[in-house]
Amino acid sequence: MQPIRTLTAHCSLSHNEAGLPLLTIDNAHARAEISLFGAHVLSYQRHGEPASLWLSDKAVLDGSKPIRGGIPLCWPWFGPAPERVGSGKPAHGFARTTLWSLDGVSDHEDGTLVHLSLGDTKSSHALWPHAFELELDVLIGKELSLVLTTRNTGTAPIVYNAALHTYLQISSPAAISVTGLGEPYLDKLTGQDEQQQGALTLCAAMDRIYRQPDAIVTVEDGDRSIRVVSGNHDSIVVWNPWQEGASAMADMSDDGYSTMFCVEAAITADAGVTVMPDEEHSFSTVII
Repeated sequence: MQPIRTLTAHCSLSHNEAGLPLLTIDNAHARAEISLFGAHVLSYQRHGEPASLWLSDKAVLDGSKPIRGGIPLCWPWFGPAPERVGSGKPAHGFARTTLWSLDGVSDHEDGTLVHLSLGDTKSSHALWPHAFELELDVLIGKELSLVLTTRNTGTAPIVYNAALHTYLQISSPAAISVTGLGEPYLDKLTGQDEQQQGALTLCAAMDRIYRQPDAIVTVEDGDRSIRVVSGNHDSIVVWNPWQEGASAMADMSDDGYSTMFCVEAAITADAGVTVMPDEEHSFSTVII
């Protein structure tokens, strides 16, 4: 990496080997890295503890494709583009494959706050013809907190879906037990609506949308407990591609599935969230 400059006592800006800007935060609580490409939190690790986030050892970090791992931002849609957006658009929107602006960094007693933003351009209008300001606030402290805010700067209502696509680092699938997801879910692998019975365990490929989650989802990983606290969302998505899925991905090792599990605060309802002109909507996730 090529250092550029120190921004605060605990945050520096550099370029990776491909020339993309990268923030490194190292304070009294934790260490983290954030790529300005996609406003993408790549890593977060509290001092003296295992890493909380998983990043693929084959992740592409040159800006040519989305980054596998960390916390990608899916916006202004989640998954395939909905009918209201039109066909032929990239999966999960364009926020995760766009270079964001760094608006500010500040150190506080409870951690380092990073403020990033993205506005509409001719390129974004070709995919989604709306005026907007998108802001991401990331607090790196004893907890990792992300707040994504959509502001409508146009004259007509906008509708969006989104996800904070969190890849958790786990010790092994056999060690995982998840509570707080609620009962009803859509199994995207079968297309069927199902009911969760007891704690969720991980023993096969999984892609589910839980529609009535608690505010706190707890992931037990052996002796370790990870809490995902979300707000202003309508669902929690859980995903693991398992061995066959991992083998089909160029940016994931064949055994990569065995050390990752996605637990994502999301807005997945078909109706999405409507944001009126001059109004805004935020949703959040906190990794504890």
